[in-house]
Amino acid sequence: MERTAAASAMNWSIHLDKSLRSNNPRKHVEAIQEVGARLEWWSKEPELSMAESDMFGLVPGEDKLFANAILLRLADTFIFGDKQTKLCVVKAFLSVSKHRKNKSYNRKNEGILSRYKVENHLELLRRVKVCFNSGDEDVRAMALVLFGCWSDFASDNADIRYLILSSIVSSHALEVKASLFAAGCFCELSDDFARVLLEMLVNMVSSSDVAIAGRIAGVRAFAKLGSSSVICSKAYEEGIKLILALVEDDMVTTMLISLTIITSRSAFLIARQVDLLLTYLSQDKSFSLRATSLRCLHILLSRSRFRFFPPTELISAMFNMLNGELPPVMQNDALHILYEILISKIFSFSYSEMNAYFTKILTVVESILQSPFILNRLFAIRFLGDIAVKMAKRRDMTHDGDNNTPVSQTVSFLMTHITLLVNSVPTLNQPDTETEQEIRSILKTINLLITECPDIGELALHKLHSLISCLLNKDDPTLSHGRSKLLLRVSKVMDLCLRTQMKDGPVSSEVQNVARLLIENVRACSYFNCYVQTVYYLLLHPHTSWNELDRDLITSDHAYLIKNEILALENAKKSMAVKEYWSSYKTGKYAAFQGAWFTAAFIFGELVTMVQSDSSRHWLTSLTLFAYSEMKIQCFSLPKERSILLGRLDSNRSSVLPAVQDLGETDESSTLDGVCKILRSSKECLLTNDVTPSGRHYFQIQFLTLRADVMENVVDIFKLVEEHNVRSNDAASLVQLLTQISTRLMKLAREYDLVATSYISMDPTSRMIVSAHALSCSVLAFVAGFSLFFLNLDFENSNFHAMLVHDLVMRLWYVDRETSNELLLLLKTCFGQSKSFMGPPSKSQRVENTSEVRNIAQICCFAVKGVVGLKNVAKRMSADDDEIRSLIVDDGLTLQRDVARKWLCISLRTPMHFFHA
Repeated sequence: MERTAAASAMNWSIHLDKSLRSNNPRKHVEAIQEVGARLEWWSKEPELSMAESDMFGLVPGEDKLFANAILLRLADTFIFGDKQTKLCVVKAFLSVSKHRKNKSYNRKNEGILSRYKVENHLELLRRVKVCFNSGDEDVRAMALVLFGCWSDFASDNADIRYLILSSIVSSHALEVKASLFAAGCFCELSDDFARVLLEMLVNMVSSSDVAIAGRIAGVRAFAKLGSSSVICSKAYEEGIKLILALVEDDMVTTMLISLTIITSRSAFLIARQVDLLLTYLSQDKSFSLRATSLRCLHILLSRSRFRFFPPTELISAMFNMLNGELPPVMQNDALHILYEILISKIFSFSYSEMNAYFTKILTVVESILQSPFILNRLFAIRFLGDIAVKMAKRRDMTHDGDNNTPVSQTVSFLMTHITLLVNSVPTLNQPDTETEQEIRSILKTINLLITECPDIGELALHKLHSLISCLLNKDDPTLSHGRSKLLLRVSKVMDLCLRTQMKDGPVSSEVQNVARLLIENVRACSYFNCYVQTVYYLLLHPHTSWNELDRDLITSDHAYLIKNEILALENAKKSMAVKEYWSSYKTGKYAAFQGAWFTAAFIFGELVTMVQSDSSRHWLTSLTLFAYSEMKIQCFSLPKERSILLGRLDSNRSSVLPAVQDLGETDESSTLDGVCKILRSSKECLLTNDVTPSGRHYFQIQFLTLRADVMENVVDIFKLVEEHNVRSNDAASLVQLLTQISTRLMKLAREYDLVATSYISMDPTSRMIVSAHALSCSVLAFVAGFSLFFLNLDFENSNFHAMLVHDLVMRLWYVDRETSNELLLLLKTCFGQSKSFMGPPSKSQRVENTSEVRNIAQICCFAVKGVVGLKNVAKRMSADDDEIRSLIVDDGLTLQRDVARKWLCISLRTPMHFFHA
């Protein structure tokens, strides 16, 4: 175990003593700096417990002993050292004291300079006081700073108090500043000292005999008078009187800052300070006063957002200033002030007021976007997006896609601006330019708007289509690199649009047509690289539902997707031909994520032969086998159409890729048995790739293992049905086998849940994909458990079957409420349990309404109807009714087989986290 600071104190003390005895002055400075950093570390640590003392072999109180030894040694160094050494000592103590005032400071630990830790504090003060009395102006100033750093144990010492107060009226400016620093530290601990200091400061600031530098230092010291609300109020009242009598701009601006700091500690003074600052925003005031007033308002409002209702005059003043010419810093402050007011009080304004404010905000943002200062432009974009989202959450606001809503106006405004950027700036090829930052910020804001207001997705998609059309109209191949980056970012926004549209049902034909037209436009541009084109070819791949009721039925949507995957496969071949290996690998990752397994298998299979390291070869071989196994599963849906892809893949097959002629087998059990073996082989490749601890593929191995285990259970289902068709098995044995399969599948669903919650770095989309896998296992487990449940055989699994229904309801509740209610009715009639018996679904059980989840939900609906049908048949069954019993067995196994076949037609995607090593 690493030694703590307290346990290391003896070694530090010895090292400091040795270094300070050296004849080399440089070692003195280095030793003081080193011990200063160590004391700062010590101040961060909590008190040493008795157990920790025993662990390190410390005698109780040993840490305090050596701490005091170090402090006394530093005090002696301050007394006898030269000015450079004295300054190093002062800086070391300043660092420790500043740390104690930091927000992250551990309040349970009083720090190394607390009265409790420094037992010989009187000796420390005595030694430095001797140095103060015998030193010159610089030495006295440094001694005063030390007294301020030691305020925890020096604030009650009458002699030190007198030294500090008497030094305030010194004729030396440096000594005055140091004494004011020390006095400010004392004020934080002592109200009576603060009262005395306040009287001295009032006399000092108002006296014309004091030099201007000393008066300004006194004004700055006002900010330290805030240890209690009473002192705050009294200091504020005196400050107001003084500021009205001051004529020098430097002193007025300093006093405004001090009064703002005092006000930020007392909620009762905020409104008065805002009114005061407003008076200094008028045009007749100097530029420095207006700038300082703006900065003070910014500081004050950011620290006290919910403490008072800002006056209407303040909002009007900010809009007036922003509509005029302002320097960048003042423009930034005014914009932040307006942001703080409107964001915090948006629900306090009426509907008409907010609409009027939003119109003004659009005008202000449009003006700021012409500014040459990137930080102001970026914040203006964020301001507009946040305000639009906040307005959309008001009950009296709607966000139904109408162009008059704040959200739709914001989307249109931002898309218009990004189009102007693309048209006016011919430097998209230059990386990290301000234009690129601005475009990124706009797209990020649009992402936020679409996420918070999904109904705006269709409008955003139309605007994105206009943007890309404008981008592609500039027929200049030299700009292809910059446009490729922009197109990739736009594709992510498009994907989000499509996903949000999927939440309320299948993507509408209008939305799909816009997306297809956009994809066609990108395909028509030959100067984009293969990766960009493939991203667009596969964009609609996960957003189209396959027909689970008839796996051989092909629609125009499915034909379109297969055609696009053929184009993606051809693109991948071109990319490999020109040796763009890294681009090809990214394309393969994206294809696997989108469920385009033919493209992924080809790319990974070809890349295996190109790499040289064993680690990369094992990784790519594993990916190739994984993609190949998913290809075999995918061929269960639309086998004739997929044979076209098979032919194109076979003509370019890598030696690592297994033969593809057997992909079209109709025997489910033998085909899936081969899939299980391939998945196991893929996992073994990763295990052999486990060269170093940092290279372990924990998530990938878990995911492949779970996928193979699920497939093995599906194989068992098909084998059980096939065996029953050949020779009728005993019903009791069938029930037992199906219950075992159901138990295993339920366990796998829980293991998927565990995977979804175990990896902190996993992105939300990957987590949702893993949860979709868990849902599919839960559906299979439900069907396996209930297909023969109503035979009324003698078995003790009623609790388990209730748990199957409970688990499936928890996963389906937010996706398919109708089927969930059917399941709840089944739970009530069969087991006497109601929904109140169940708690809320866990985070890992909640799924997003994506295409694959909707397909699983449809299969679940089919399965529940089948189970309810079996239940109705079972009601007619008497004790010795073998005919009905046989009918239930046949229908139950048919239901089991049909659900398994439909399940195979679902293209479950691979989490992008799979590719994070």
